[in-house]
Amino acid sequence: MKLAPARRRILTVLFTDLSDSSRLAEWLEAEEFWTLIEVFRAVAHEVVPRHGGLVARMQGDGLLALFGHPDAREDDGRRAAEAALDMRDELQRRAAATGLAPDLLRVHSGIHAGLVLTQEGDIERGRVDVVGEVVNTAARLCGLAGAGELLASEESLGPHAQHFEATARRRTALRGRSEPLDVLRIGGRRQAMRRIDASARRGVVPFVGRTEALQWLAGQVAPAGGGVRIACVVGEAGVGKTRLLDEFVAGLETRLHAVLRGGCENYLGAELLLPFMQCLRPHADRLTAAPGPDPADDKAARRHDDLCQLLAVGAHVLTPGRRAQALVHGLRLLAGGRTTTLVLDDWQWSDDASRQALQAVVAGLAPLRLVVAERAGPTDADPTLAAAARLALQPLDAQASARAVAAWLPQVDPFTEQEVVRASGGSPLFIEELCHAVASGQVARGAPTLQGSAWLFSLVASRLARMPGDLMALLQVASVAGMVLPGGLLDGVAGPGSDRRLRDADLGHGMLQPGDEPGELRFRHGLTRDAVYGTVDLQRRRELHLRVAQWIEATSAAQPGLPQPAEALAHHFLQAGRNEQAASFAEQAGDRALAAMALDRARAHFLVALDAIRQLPMLSRPMALKWCSLAERLGQTCVFDPLDSAHGLDYFDRAAALAAAEGDVNALARAEYWTAYVNYGRGRPRSAVRASEAALQHAQQSGDARLVAQVQATLGQALASAGQSQRALDLLEVAVRSKREHSRPGSGTAIGSAYSLGRMGYTLGDLGRFDEAALRFAEALDLLGEAPHSVGASVRELICAVHLWQGRWQEAFEIGLEGAELAFRCRSRYLTAMGRALAHCGAWALREDEASLRALHDATVWIEERGGAVSTSLNYGWLVEACRRADDRALMRRHAAQLMQRARLQDTHGLAQGCRALARDALARGRPDRADHYLGLAERTAAGRGSMREAAVNQLARAGLALSAGNVDAARMLAAQAEATFHAMGMSWHAAQAQTLHTI
Repeated sequence: MKLAPARRRILTVLFTDLSDSSRLAEWLEAEEFWTLIEVFRAVAHEVVPRHGGLVARMQGDGLLALFGHPDAREDDGRRAAEAALDMRDELQRRAAATGLAPDLLRVHSGIHAGLVLTQEGDIERGRVDVVGEVVNTAARLCGLAGAGELLASEESLGPHAQHFEATARRRTALRGRSEPLDVLRIGGRRQAMRRIDASARRGVVPFVGRTEALQWLAGQVAPAGGGVRIACVVGEAGVGKTRLLDEFVAGLETRLHAVLRGGCENYLGAELLLPFMQCLRPHADRLTAAPGPDPADDKAARRHDDLCQLLAVGAHVLTPGRRAQALVHGLRLLAGGRTTTLVLDDWQWSDDASRQALQAVVAGLAPLRLVVAERAGPTDADPTLAAAARLALQPLDAQASARAVAAWLPQVDPFTEQEVVRASGGSPLFIEELCHAVASGQVARGAPTLQGSAWLFSLVASRLARMPGDLMALLQVASVAGMVLPGGLLDGVAGPGSDRRLRDADLGHGMLQPGDEPGELRFRHGLTRDAVYGTVDLQRRRELHLRVAQWIEATSAAQPGLPQPAEALAHHFLQAGRNEQAASFAEQAGDRALAAMALDRARAHFLVALDAIRQLPMLSRPMALKWCSLAERLGQTCVFDPLDSAHGLDYFDRAAALAAAEGDVNALARAEYWTAYVNYGRGRPRSAVRASEAALQHAQQSGDARLVAQVQATLGQALASAGQSQRALDLLEVAVRSKREHSRPGSGTAIGSAYSLGRMGYTLGDLGRFDEAALRFAEALDLLGEAPHSVGASVRELICAVHLWQGRWQEAFEIGLEGAELAFRCRSRYLTAMGRALAHCGAWALREDEASLRALHDATVWIEERGGAVSTSLNYGWLVEACRRADDRALMRRHAAQLMQRARLQDTHGLAQGCRALARDALARGRPDRADHYLGLAERTAAGRGSMREAAVNQLARAGLALSAGNVDAARMLAAQAEATFHAMGMSWHAAQAQTLHTI
């Protein structure tokens, strides 16, 4: 029999095994062991369906259960955990009831969620065959769990984990997974709580951007007058309805309002009449102890008795009419003559009993202010709410979203902040999850995605499951097209009328919204689009990508005056498996972006082109040389931002191997040159020098004079970074001289010369030749002209570093920030971070304030999170000194360790400053021997670079050491010599410090 094709689904997988089964099988008689297995299987078949799961396979003493099949639900992770706990408890109960030892019927379980392939099963494979990493991970977690334990991945539960007593096993390495997994040990259930209370345990998105909504709600419930007023807040999942209600309730004056609050749940085990029971039960003692009604009033007496029974036993023991009257009676008692303000959340999940009760409350309780929150959709047809004033709650705008991100991630870099805002679409829920993923290390900063939030996939998949099949298919087509659907694309790919069908139907479901151009549609959230895209089967996805690419080509051909959308074509052809076409269009897109100095985009396109070529079965000579050419252009995108080139060396290494195999010496020299440059940019000067020297040899061999000059400049820059100052200056001077006569302001040659001049100025400043440094910097800025460019940011930050060395704190702060702002406009992560770091070194030197130290620390973290970059020892030198002054020895020592690590890579420009701070710390702790050791290291560092500036600062520190030892004359002499040197170099601030010491 032919089976149905496999389907991609978002599922939560539960593995459960009988604990110690091997031991039991050996110890028990076969019949006794078989009885245990049968009890386990019976419990599984009883418990799993009760929680909405499917027993997919039972084999031996093991169970595989699926939650979300056939349709995903947003709380599938919670259902799986509830089922596992119920199985554990029920097995223990049955063991006790039959007189078995408790340890005979113990189980251990593992839960994981995500994208899997499912297919109709058979006698061998079980009811459903499931394939994918998710299944393997759930099995691994089950294997790690001890007897009676439940282990679940944090991403499978998300905020639903807060319904359980959970302890974290952070970053657990699992066999078969390249990345560790955040794992929770689930011990049991927490006391029932509202979703907002559960989320609050992990932190709540700051309440921003909702001032007008809060004022609207306050106006709706103003206590003036009697009667009933109803307000309804409507919005998509995660838009912040519950949080708005929280803030609204917190602002109510309880003297005027009897505030009662409850919420509905979609969980199968939710109590009947749940939202009203949540209102009454916290006050049960007071309500049942209230003075009874007049015994002569039979109706009142019965209502009070019914209320007591409702609270003691539950809603199911009363008829609908009697429980409604009891409910109104209880609410009236709680109001005590005040206006009853009833707040009901998640009304879209209300049961029939709750809806009937609400009708009775509205009819029988006044004055009443009713506030209901629900999702948009068919549920808003509740007749009780038909006349309600309605507020459609919209996602946060970009400014409010950014404030929320900054509050969640106080150390976030501006690029990651932008990406979170973009990907979240202003949904507070998505902001929360993305920030949580970034903070916990589940995703790389700067590229937040749904990875690590499998429960969010389930949330989106559950919304898809409620849609008609044809609408879901159209949404999948839309997700393949991308975030934005140009007018006509859907009709062209899915057939006439598709665009109108999707527009009419889905705008009400809230996944899409009108775009900026006429006829355009766009997904509200990047995360939603990613989740929908993940449900498209691989073969269909490839076919759709090809059809989208063909539609784009045809549409572009019909508009000959416009450039081809090479970016989109590259993406769609690559996903369709058409690698040569993808490489060609990606190369075009990269060249355009490179010409526009959009380096991050150019880098992404060149990587697409290279990866497309990599997938070709074999490379011809033209394609091999194409690889070399693309690798060179990839290197050009890394010039001003090495932080995003972590894996770029692989591409250059292969380019060198291909060039050598083809016998192209010039291509080999260029590959080695870019290997050198990326190593230099990543703060590895030793490797950069080695690769530059090899490139210089091959460039000279090929007779390419221009490339020779380029390599000489990079070798000079690497040598300067490594502290080999004089050799660096000689090479940089040769490189600049060869380019100077051909440079005009703003040209490519001028830009290269400007950076070389900037590095010359930096090196001269390190040597204490500040006047010469100023001349080089001025020439560099003249060559750059007025156009904004990343090199302009780099030169300004080099000037900032030299100002810091000279003690010009305010000027350093100002030009450092200027460079950081320019770098941000040019989208250079490294230069943005470095500019902020150096600027706040100047700010800290002026004020020694915590805010400046925090800004320096955060910016340095941004750099180190991506592997470090050139000259970051400067940052650590300042951080060691600042932490010493702040009396934070633990943090000082951590920064000192990172400083020493940078020094091992030959990045030593901050080493002497850090060593001086360590020497002062040792002296303060009564360790003059350690102080002398650290100061000696600082002196050797200065001598190795030939830095007269650094030597003079060390001399002043040596004077302080002598003074602490009681050798006043030596201290005065050393300070006087240092002061003279400082005056000669124009280091006025340092001279003043020296004068204070030598006049003691």
